[in-house]
Amino acid sequence: MTTTATAPAGDQWTVLRGPVTGETATATATALAARHHLACEHEDSGRLRLTDPVTSHTLVTVRWMSLPPQAPRALGFQVPPSAAVDILIDPHPGGHRLAAELHDALAARLLPYTGSELDGSRAAMPLLEHYRRPNPAFNNWALLFRDHYLEHSTGFVLAMERAGIPAEWIFTLDKGDRTWNRDRVHATFLAHGYRSDVLDNSAVNDPDAHQAQLARAGAEIDAFLDAAHAAGRRVLAVDDGGLLARGYGALGAPRTVDAALELTVSGIKRIAAVGPLAIPVLNLARSQVKSRLGYREIADSCLRRLRALIPDRKIIGRKVLLLGYGTLGSRLAAQLRDLGCRVDVVDTDLIALIDAAENGYATYRTAAQALAASTPFLIVGTTGEVALTDADLTALPDGVFLAPFATRDFSALTEGPHRPAATDIPGVGLRFTLPGGRTVIVLGDGRSMNLFEADSIPSQGYDAYRAGTLIAAAALCADPDRVPAGLHTAPADTAITDAGLWDAYYDLYAAPGATGRPAAKPAGLTGERPQAVLRRAAIVGYGVAGRLHTEILTALGATPAVIDPKHQDLPASLRSFPHQVSDLPQAVAAGIDLWSICCPTAEHLPVLRAVLAPTRPPAS
Repeated sequence: MTTTATAPAGDQWTVLRGPVTGETATATATALAARHHLACEHEDSGRLRLTDPVTSHTLVTVRWMSLPPQAPRALGFQVPPSAAVDILIDPHPGGHRLAAELHDALAARLLPYTGSELDGSRAAMPLLEHYRRPNPAFNNWALLFRDHYLEHSTGFVLAMERAGIPAEWIFTLDKGDRTWNRDRVHATFLAHGYRSDVLDNSAVNDPDAHQAQLARAGAEIDAFLDAAHAAGRRVLAVDDGGLLARGYGALGAPRTVDAALELTVSGIKRIAAVGPLAIPVLNLARSQVKSRLGYREIADSCLRRLRALIPDRKIIGRKVLLLGYGTLGSRLAAQLRDLGCRVDVVDTDLIALIDAAENGYATYRTAAQALAASTPFLIVGTTGEVALTDADLTALPDGVFLAPFATRDFSALTEGPHRPAATDIPGVGLRFTLPGGRTVIVLGDGRSMNLFEADSIPSQGYDAYRAGTLIAAAALCADPDRVPAGLHTAPADTAITDAGLWDAYYDLYAAPGATGRPAAKPAGLTGERPQAVLRRAAIVGYGVAGRLHTEILTALGATPAVIDPKHQDLPASLRSFPHQVSDLPQAVAAGIDLWSICCPTAEHLPVLRAVLAPTRPPAS
């Protein structure tokens, strides 16, 4: 990641890089100085200081330098490539908090995906782009989305907004993996007016050790649910089981979402441990679109990440031990064998083990048996359970690499008593020294390795799955009472098939002459008629006229945002902004379909100028 998102701590300086200008850095620093009644001294064209006007003491020095066109900061590339600026923020004694505030202000401009980057992401996901059209099924719904912060996740959430869920009713939660552009995804969500936070998988799996984090995240989720329900909105969770494992779908829970889509097999296991469900949950983890298309892409991303983390090591022809021969493991086994690796398989499920044996792999019931029979240079974990026990650690070969593609496989090392003594190898993994002087290296950080400092699956590779998820969400939200409480796969598969996604996918990628580059819309999907939709309105001034206009626009189906600098009786049930139009978040302003100016007549022209200000970017 080319952008450092960590604010300066102590006397450390930090560098931000992005497609802005020195004028942006100057304007941001000048505005910050004015807010704190400091002096902003320009030393030259690429350097300024924020100083105490009384003592002349320098608190922060800011330097910047223009750079030539840079490598892409997103998965896709732009032509022509963007230029960039390096901005160095150097705190002096007494200026650390000021430096951190300046860092955050600049990061809010530098980190979000640019318009051209988002255009490129949409172009890479043509199926999702088609199905994101406005859909009345999402009227009066809110969205809780919890998944990895990846580029295709960004595309999905933006598509859900364009399909009809207002930005102010979207709450996104990161699963906590060290994905490449997680800071950029977070900043993009905030810039679009969403709430964004973290609900870490490690906290969900081990709640006793993460009580404070869970309490903070839980309070935010509770507040979102309460606000949505008070506003007459149902809440849809698109989840990996973390939210439902925390009780938000359980029978008898104090608060629940109203419907959910489950994305992962590990999430299904968490749900099963909670007990009976009070809500309908569609099982996307076992859906045809994920099983037949998604897992191929996941397996490919796993192998690519493995080879990237150990580029100096020979893989072809070497012995590999694979723990777990499920949906992901069976595909990885075939890919490794195609490379020439000699693959041994361990699985506790006898049907899976028989399947592996009849596909020509050497098979074992336990890791101990496999380690006694051969000496692998690499052990791959795909079980999502404890795959190597403390007893198995004594049998590991010296120098073996462990590649986890599910979080818990090697937790005996990464979450056990060995972890504090591990040596971090930046960008590679963790080196453990075991009794007797043997060393092993866990690639990545002990979690899903294909997500370690990477963006995992290509956006185009996950396009069909994300489109299928949106289709299933629309089908569920259109009539949630049609699906009984519990976990269901068939309704998702039926909705996806009926929507024509398989036809569109085949014509786009697999049919004779398919180019993977759609025309105006994917083949097989016709009949869409554009229609004007009043989705979001802004009322400036909440006096007598403002209240009346709010009531009228709400009756017409719009979601109002109220702005009143006087802060007078702002409604608790609506999104309100007690400040000026010019201070409105850019993404919120860009999504307004209608502005109703209800402030005093003398203020109409300044407000209109603020609404029409050219600095606001177009809605993305």
